[in-house]
Amino acid sequence: MARWFGRSKSRSYDKPGSAAESEHLEPLGVSDDLRLAYGRTGDPKLLRGSVQAAELAVEVYPVNDIRHAAALSSLCMLHRLSWERDRSAPDLIKAVDYGRQAVDKSPPGDQGLPRHMSSLATALQEVYDSTKDEESIDEAIALYRGCLDLMPVRAAGQNEERLAQESNLANSLLRKGRTNNDGAILNEAARHARATLRDTPDDHPMHAMRLINLGGTLFGLVQTGHHEHLSTAEDMYARGLRELPAGHPVRARVEQALAVIQGLRRQFGV
Repeated sequence: MARWFGRSKSRSYDKPGSAAESEHLEPLGVSDDLRLAYGRTGDPKLLRGSVQAAELAVEVYPVNDIRHAAALSSLCMLHRLSWERDRSAPDLIKAVDYGRQAVDKSPPGDQGLPRHMSSLATALQEVYDSTKDEESIDEAIALYRGCLDLMPVRAAGQNEERLAQESNLANSLLRKGRTNNDGAILNEAARHARATLRDTPDDHPMHAMRLINLGGTLFGLVQTGHHEHLSTAEDMYARGLRELPAGHPVRARVEQALAVIQGLRRQFGV
């Protein structure tokens, strides 16, 4: 699942001296900094402080200011992070509500719109994971597709945000395809996962996860009876596992999936 601790694109970074310091003290900037600190430490007080600063930003910035939508989008992300931490249903409801407001109130020409759409889509994906409500995953898929439609294709090495959205789309399609045992959806998920991996350099910090994501889409196809993907799925998982840091939280899940694939290969002689 997408989890992003980068700075808000609504902030600029070329302001010298006192102007830069003043921006740093604006509520959206404070919220960003507290969220980044939470990402590093996991301290729930920092997360609560980030929420409070983003709530203030919504009040401070007028509706036609791109920072108003950015603050709403931040609240979507922050309440989703709270949901991930505490599994409190009201947080997930708030995440979706703030995400919808951010998309609706994004002014014309707002370059942050794809990011707001992605934040809402990720919250809806969480709703689907929790409830299996198919409308939620369908909306998430549509939003990720919309992100790709809005984002330009840039030169090699400059497409990371677009690659991240294509990876998110692949993961949402994988969820829907697995639940419905739908080979066509899983094939589309695999196409997007392959494209994302193809354009990700080997030394990129997300390379391991994109190997694993492709392995997951291929494993989904295996589970629909397409055993011809077993070998490649095993290779993707094994390569991704070798690249993951020792303490990475998904290692155990990947090791378990790899063991299942290896058992299936022995069973079917593939």
